[in-house]
Amino acid sequence: MPVGIGTPIGMYIAARINKNHYDESSAVLLALTEVTNEIFTQSFKYSFQRNRPYRTLNNVKFTDTSSVRGTFSFPSGHASGSFAIATSLTLRYPDKPVLIAGLYAYALTVSLGRIYWGVHYPSDIITGMIVGAGSAALIYSLRKPIIKAKNNFFNQSGRTESSNGEVNTTAILLSVIASDMLNSYFINSKSKVLKQSKINLTHSSSTNYINYTYNF
Repeated sequence: MPVGIGTPIGMYIAARINKNHYDESSAVLLALTEVTNEIFTQSFKYSFQRNRPYRTLNNVKFTDTSSVRGTFSFPSGHASGSFAIATSLTLRYPDKPVLIAGLYAYALTVSLGRIYWGVHYPSDIITGMIVGAGSAALIYSLRKPIIKAKNNFFNQSGRTESSNGEVNTTAILLSVIASDMLNSYFINSKSKVLKQSKINLTHSSSTNYINYTYNF
């Protein structure tokens, strides 16, 4: 989740500062890819309602169930999300092999880790990969009308893009790793403040608000 939220936001801010229109559009396309992927993934989950391996298989043990978001297994949200990010940026930056290799290595590690922990079947992972990559391909195929709509919305209709961006490969890969490590630290921290705190994003028809609770 931190990687999924932080990557497009960080890219967008950096692109605005550097006045790089291509990277700015890439950030918007990435954000739309993630939203599209989440819609497809959650739709499949609630359509199939497949239980996770540690709930159905006797020889699979998993004790820290607090780290599992949601009940259903098919498809893997971690796999679909990580492959959505990797594929979206690959399509936008095909001439950056280090970035591509790094993102897919990260996505593959995340995906295989879900099998290792007993929270997903291999078929969950494979389907998640397809859903994530497919979501990226779908948004990429619609990039021209999306970018045009974005420019019109922000009154930037006169903008022109170069054939490619100058996104900082090292910065993106390091930010992905740092976000994951920071997230892991907070999840595994023994701090009472962190363990007894909970933040929820609540949505209603009229408002969105963040609710913070602390259990004494």
